[in-house]
Amino acid sequence: MTASDSGLGATPPSGWDARLYWRWIAYNTIAFLIVLTVGFVLALLGSDVLHLSLASHHVLVALLVATLGAVLFGGVLGALQWLVVRERVPVPRRAWVTANIGPALLAWLLVIMPAVISAQTSHKNVSTAYLLAASQSLALGPLLGLSQSLVLRKVTRRWKWWIGANLASWLIVDAAVYLLSRLSGDLDVLSGDGSVIEIYLALIATTPLTGRALLWVLAPSALDVPQAPKPP
Repeated sequence: MTASDSGLGATPPSGWDARLYWRWIAYNTIAFLIVLTVGFVLALLGSDVLHLSLASHHVLVALLVATLGAVLFGGVLGALQWLVVRERVPVPRRAWVTANIGPALLAWLLVIMPAVISAQTSHKNVSTAYLLAASQSLALGPLLGLSQSLVLRKVTRRWKWWIGANLASWLIVDAAVYLLSRLSGDLDVLSGDGSVIEIYLALIATTPLTGRALLWVLAPSALDVPQAPKPP
């Protein structure tokens, strides 16, 4: 048995590393839990503020709430993901976090806040509106992969595969959720009839796929820069 086989030597050509793989899943799980919970509170607080504001102030308040939500998403998810990425390549933390904020801001501005404002002005349930908007913004995955790939292209020749990996993982999870919703009417996250917990689980379901893809994309044989030294 070689050193690579035992997990004590150099990284194998496939890029596999069980420790980094499970850290990726764990860190993303923590990030999604924080983002969904705090994002839900932000959406509710934003709807209350919008309800008390004049109509001319709606756009400004919505922009503020969306920016806070995007910074939260990019800051939490990006920072935790970077803890794994940095063990393979010397990617600056600021660059990786910024790559997460951009797509998140689009999701909040184009999907979540319009849904919350519409529910508030039509006297509908704001929490239901947030649930539907959050489920629709599951499409953020491929956009996030595209943004992150622009950072990875500086360090790996397989950066384009990161876009495909994110797209494939989200399509697979969406297809699985759709099939499950056909079997059970209680599980219909894609149409907003599910629960926040189901959205959370759908998000987590993508991480085993993206985690394995990341290790392959950042395999030593594909890097254009020396491997980052492992932190103590």
